[in-house]
Amino acid sequence: MSESDANSTVPATQSKWGKWLGIGCGGVIVLSLIGLIALNWGIKRVIVGKIETGLEAKGWKAEIGGFDYSIASKEVKLRDFVGVPTDAKQLAERGEIQVAHARVQFDTSRNDKLGALDIRGAQARFGKLDELKLVPDKSIAVKGLVFNNPAEFGGGPLLDFKEIRIEYGPELERGRDHFKVLHMELSRLNIVKNKQGLWLTDLSPKAQDSIRNNDKGPTIDRLTIQIGEIAFQDLSVDRPPQVIPMNRTIQVDRNPKDYALGVFFQLVGVVAEAKRKAGY
Repeated sequence: MSESDANSTVPATQSKWGKWLGIGCGGVIVLSLIGLIALNWGIKRVIVGKIETGLEAKGWKAEIGGFDYSIASKEVKLRDFVGVPTDAKQLAERGEIQVAHARVQFDTSRNDKLGALDIRGAQARFGKLDELKLVPDKSIAVKGLVFNNPAEFGGGPLLDFKEIRIEYGPELERGRDHFKVLHMELSRLNIVKNKQGLWLTDLSPKAQDSIRNNDKGPTIDRLTIQIGEIAFQDLSVDRPPQVIPMNRTIQVDRNPKDYALGVFFQLVGVVAEAKRKAGY
């Protein structure tokens, strides 16, 4: 074989090995991606299983529709969460709890490991929530929060908040939260008279005693409650609620400890005024 013939085989050999090397590398990459996808799916199923098992141990039967996580940002996301208490009493009080979206961010420097919480589209028997954003010891922002009346008062909305905003301050007393700002926009307060002739507000003396005896409530520098309208409904008669526009603001500044009873009496006064306007 001539020298020129020998040299002519080199490019063909290199081309052949290069081709197989390329195929091999491509195969390794594909297999690696498949492995990562499988691992990712496996981790998700394991974590979802642990969450569901952990909640079951605490008396909740839970189902999670979707789950995602990020190691880099130290967060997990849940979608379409459904929780049902296994205890009959809790089931009667709370019913099924549904959450459309939840994001939990972790902070390893904190004892509770919670860095931030974001919840959207939550509902249960006692009410619903459009959006909640919580940063521990810094702020809480809530939108579209509704608390329902007890079943004997119709079970419909009692308090309909457009927005609640809380800003934390440094701890003033051990065991008591300190809020620099607590701002609440109450779109509507619905007061119902049950079929036995009892208004929900007739329970206010019990509320006064509870407030007087509560020495562990948060200290607040500035508290603001904006009230849009108050509605009254008598369940013993077949007629729609009577809605009274109020547009009142209750505000307390620089009275961090003794605000609660004062705010309560102001709120009772606003309700009494609306009740007179409604003819009750």
